[in-house]
Amino acid sequence: MPTKAAHQDRKIDDAAFGAIYGSITVMGVLAVSTPDALTAVEMAAMLFASILAVALAKAYADLAANVLSSGRPASWDMVVEAWRHGRTTLIAVNVPTLTFLGSALGLYDVAMAHTLAKFLAVSLLIFYGARIGFRLTGKLLPMFMGGAVAGTVGLSLALLKTFIH
Repeated sequence: MPTKAAHQDRKIDDAAFGAIYGSITVMGVLAVSTPDALTAVEMAAMLFASILAVALAKAYADLAANVLSSGRPASWDMVVEAWRHGRTTLIAVNVPTLTFLGSALGLYDVAMAHTLAKFLAVSLLIFYGARIGFRLTGKLLPMFMGGAVAGTVGLSLALLKTFIH
């Protein structure tokens, strides 16, 4: 019987796709936004709404793919399963959104919230990259390399998105 820690590890691993995809999307949204153009509340709402839209789109795409592959109409169970997988994208936006709400409360300015949000998005990528490296090998060097690679890939994609927009 799996232990509680093993179950928690599985939940963290199952969320990897959404958390990684969400982090890269958060960085992309932040890369094309300027902290002086919107208030902290507007930034929080825009960031959360953007990632929610991505989560909903992912859930819908999973549902459509499942309907097509199964050859049967969508059931409530299929909708729930699609959302269960799609909602993991929201993991990446919660804390960055809270940084903007902290700015709205006057704890720091919007530019600092913007910087913190980017830092947190990259940190989540580094966490998952390191986790992957460690889970595959159980060694520290691959853990550090996985974190560095994931962080670099995320930053590169965000920069690419900035140049495209």
